[in-house]
Amino acid sequence: MEKACEWYKSRNNDKPFTLEYMWKDLKDQPKWRRVLEQSSKNKRNKISESGAYTSSSNQDTEEESVSKEKRPEEQKAAKQRQKGKCEPSPLGDKSSQNMILFHEAVTTRATAILRSAEATLVSAEAKKEKARAKKDKAKTEKYKTYLKLMEKDTSNYSEAKLKRHEDVLDQLARELAEE
Repeated sequence: MEKACEWYKSRNNDKPFTLEYMWKDLKDQPKWRRVLEQSSKNKRNKISESGAYTSSSNQDTEEESVSKEKRPEEQKAAKQRQKGKCEPSPLGDKSSQNMILFHEAVTTRATAILRSAEATLVSAEAKKEKARAKKDKAKTEKYKTYLKLMEKDTSNYSEAKLKRHEDVLDQLARELAEE
């Protein structure tokens, strides 16, 4: 550690390394442990008290255990997970909750549209029935008028007045027959 601090000081205009407390916290994290081991990979290490040396590339057990450890989630992956762009969690997440709310809103809207359509249909049927009743009433009035005109005494009518009376009766008869 002292050699590393001296090296840092020589490279940075005699400024001391002030982040030693942070280095102590981070050095054991999986991400940085791998960096430290890779930088020391080509150096020779003592493996026995007799002073025999070997390269660190021969140490299989320690490197295998480090590489098998799961690294912490990276920043981009965390952001994508928060935005819902990664694989959905089986436990549910915000995007699935949003889909459920969206589905409920669409279902509610569809139900409202169906009710509106049914109300419009009922209203149209009521208008149709009202028009039919009005038409029946008009037909009844025409029929009553026709009967009154048929019963009327026309013996004292002039020829012109009698002709008009018969024309009106013919017209009413045609209209009643059409309906």
